[in-house]
Amino acid sequence: MTKQFFLPPLAAGLGGVALFLSSTVSAYDRLGPINITAARSAPLPAPAMPETVITRAEIERSQADSLATLLRGRAGVTMTNLGGAGKPTNISLWGQSASRTAVFLDGVRIGSVSAGQTFLEHIPLAQIERIEIVRGARSGQWGADAGGGVIQIFTREGSADGTRVSGGVGAGSRGQREADWHVGGRQEAVDYSLGIAHRETDGFDACINDPTSACYADEPDSDGYVNDSAQGQLGYRFGDGGHVRGHFLASSSDVEYDGFTNESSVEQATFGLSAATGRVDFWQLRARIGRHLDYQDNFGDGSLISRFDTRRDTLSLAGDFFLGPHTTLTLGADQTRDELSSTTAFEQTERDNQAIFGQLNSQLGDLGVQLALRRDFNEQFGTANTGSLDLAYALTDAWTLTAGHGTAFIAPSFNLLYYPPVYNGYTGSYDAYSNPDLEPERTRTTRGGVQWQGKAVSVEAHVFQTDGDDLIRTGLNPINLDETRVRGAELVLSYASDDWHARFDSTYLSTEDRASGDQLVRQPRWSGRLDIDRRLGAWSVGGSLWGQSRSEGGPYAPDNDGFVTADLRGSYRFARHWRVEARVENLFDRDYQPVYGYYAAPRGVFVGLRYGR
Repeated sequence: MTKQFFLPPLAAGLGGVALFLSSTVSAYDRLGPINITAARSAPLPAPAMPETVITRAEIERSQADSLATLLRGRAGVTMTNLGGAGKPTNISLWGQSASRTAVFLDGVRIGSVSAGQTFLEHIPLAQIERIEIVRGARSGQWGADAGGGVIQIFTREGSADGTRVSGGVGAGSRGQREADWHVGGRQEAVDYSLGIAHRETDGFDACINDPTSACYADEPDSDGYVNDSAQGQLGYRFGDGGHVRGHFLASSSDVEYDGFTNESSVEQATFGLSAATGRVDFWQLRARIGRHLDYQDNFGDGSLISRFDTRRDTLSLAGDFFLGPHTTLTLGADQTRDELSSTTAFEQTERDNQAIFGQLNSQLGDLGVQLALRRDFNEQFGTANTGSLDLAYALTDAWTLTAGHGTAFIAPSFNLLYYPPVYNGYTGSYDAYSNPDLEPERTRTTRGGVQWQGKAVSVEAHVFQTDGDDLIRTGLNPINLDETRVRGAELVLSYASDDWHARFDSTYLSTEDRASGDQLVRQPRWSGRLDIDRRLGAWSVGGSLWGQSRSEGGPYAPDNDGFVTADLRGSYRFARHWRVEARVENLFDRDYQPVYGYYAAPRGVFVGLRYGR
């Protein structure tokens, strides 16, 4: 029998916190608006949190060709890539694994139901308008999986009056070819956006040719990647903040690997519809419905080996109550339904999660406060209570102190619970990569920080500690670890003027399995990046350094060596809307492996022509 969406009645769990009603708010404008993700779309700024916001202008200035290139080395972000474009790319926040990073696309939760994480490598950068990253345990706001934080990706939109067209073509080393086109605009109350993109590369040899480790194969060939995508939005706005908006992003990818499975066909699509009433007296109502599809067919030398088709449906309803000039109380409920269809036999193939939540945002003079509480009803694992408290105190016009504490709940994926044993041709036995007795993971994060904002220079530093219970050690014979601890710090220095943009990100992590004393897998102690760009009239030049220290390989793999690599870029605007771009990746042709056994790209040169207005 098909289960229907169910929104349980909301409990009045935040009644007492309404005492945060404020009158005079002298710091409201000084603290400034926070990103949508930090406020969970509530129509009031949340207190300053550890966050990174990447705009379309920064994406274009960086000339990055993928999300991995754009995000690597950012504050609090660690990343692994297994062999270049389109290959498995895991991004984690504050020392937590990729499965503990909740990812949303235009407000819709995305990710593979079977793998328990999002395959960010197939999201085309050409279709992205803005990226928001909020670090720390965020399950109280966004539900399961937000143990390390939340990444929200917003697709291109039409925000300017009239119609604007942009696009470009490019080519370079290793047979890379790319092209994209976008049109968008606004006509009175209607805005629209439509884009298409193609990216293709012949790649390089992704994996070391050793049948006894890494890919367990000897395939000395180039491993290519092809991605085609389309994106669209259509919205209508009416008085006092009301709107109706539909959106979609779809991509089709072909990926070549090394190994027993050496090719995959991946189809991803996200659809969503959101609406909000205009403000009626002291309240408004918001609703969102979404669907994310992740279909993957895996081949070995042209023969189908496995198919994993997953679907995630989400529904959310929230009411915002304006209790004062700068205080908003949000009460809501949501539901997520996960379904899996596969050629591999799983004991369970579907799971529901329902939740009620509340959130209070308020500015009390120089103090910003956000309180979030949530209760999840997971069909498989029962109830889970999570929450967070975030504070920001404006000492002066420039200095702000921040602090916070949050908890998170992460349910094991279908792969971790039910994937059948795999035959090992070397040992003649079956290896287990799943465990049906795994318990949900739970984390608690406490943080503190300071921010200084000058006219052109800003400084931001945060320290944090995350304690985990029952965190899962993945790989061969996965188990729950009794206790883990991650301590860390991050520093961001930035400078921006009319002609200069410079930013330095650095992250320090100390990770520990408290029972064994071992470091957690693939979490480098140090990581960071430096970006500098200068505009000289019609010319612009820039460069990036990115690197990290060694990291633990795990109980069955060698450690991963540290590395530093450099990129250069430049462009020339030869007409009002036209420019030529060029970049050199891995300038010094550094030969390194981000993860043992998997190569990084050698030096490459790329050129492109772009039009935009």
